[in-house]
Formats: sequence, C-alpha cells, structure tokens
Amino acid sequence: MLKSYVSAGITFVKEAWIELSKVHFSSPKETVQATLAVVVLTFVMAIWLGLVDLGATRLVRQLLS
Repeated sequence: MLKSYVSAGITFVKEAWIELSKVHFSSPKETVQATLAVVVLTFVMAIWLGLVDLGATRLVRQLLS
C-alpha cells in the first residue's frame, strides 16, 4: 500500500516536471510591455467610468429638481 503511494507520488512529480518544462516564462521586456498595457487600459477605463458617472449624476439631479 505504501509502495503504491510512493510510486504514484514519483509519477506525479515526473509528469509535473515535464509540464513545467513546457511553460513559457515571459522576458523582462514582455513583462514591462504587459504591465504598461494594463496600466494604460486601467487609466482609460477610469476616465470613461468617471465621465459616465458624472453624466449620470447630472442627469439624475436634473430629473429630481
């Protein structure tokens, strides 16, 4: 019984190592580019949502007054 657990564990580690060797790790340049893209997109979305909120607030105030 213990032997089967050890054998299954060894098989798992071997298969995990094979899968890990297939992983592509980003270069530092790719990481910086992706980070900049996320920051810029976040900034653009913040401006868009702020403008929509401002417009909705003004519309509601007009309707309620």
